[in-house]
Amino acid sequence: MLQVLDADEEYLVATRGHVLVTVWGRLNLDRVRRAFAVKRWLIEESDHEAKTFGFVAVIMPQRLAIPDSLEAEMAKLDDFLAPHVLARAVVIEGEGMRSTLLRGAGKATSLLKPRGYPEKQFGDIGDAARWLVPQIATKTGQVITAEDLAWDIAEARAMHHHIG
Repeated sequence: MLQVLDADEEYLVATRGHVLVTVWGRLNLDRVRRAFAVKRWLIEESDHEAKTFGFVAVIMPQRLAIPDSLEAEMAKLDDFLAPHVLARAVVIEGEGMRSTLLRGAGKATSLLKPRGYPEKQFGDIGDAARWLVPQIATKTGQVITAEDLAWDIAEARAMHHHIG
């Protein structure tokens, strides 16, 4: 089961062993700073057994708007986390034009900014989990099934029903 570290109606950060999940709805400076603080605490100050993670970022394009003022904060968070990332699965939900465009932009960004870890874009949490779980198992020995991870994410979102 995921341990929810911080959440509100548009955002969630949770962990399970070597898996760190963030769900983004509407972004604002407060939520980005909260995500940074929670993840920094998890890595630097908590007694959590894992300090490296497979990341799942779930993005809801129909509710996502990233003000230009947040780009620097998001980059700072990304740079801080990079040494702790085993692999990153980015889930951009939805089938519409906005989802398709956001997936394309994400792929282009990944090509332009090579990372020291594997990263892949998905339209479905189940597909993301099936890709991420073996990446984590190979590097950490953590045993979790893709189905359990996808269920845990759905359950955490249901508990915070505004982000699901």
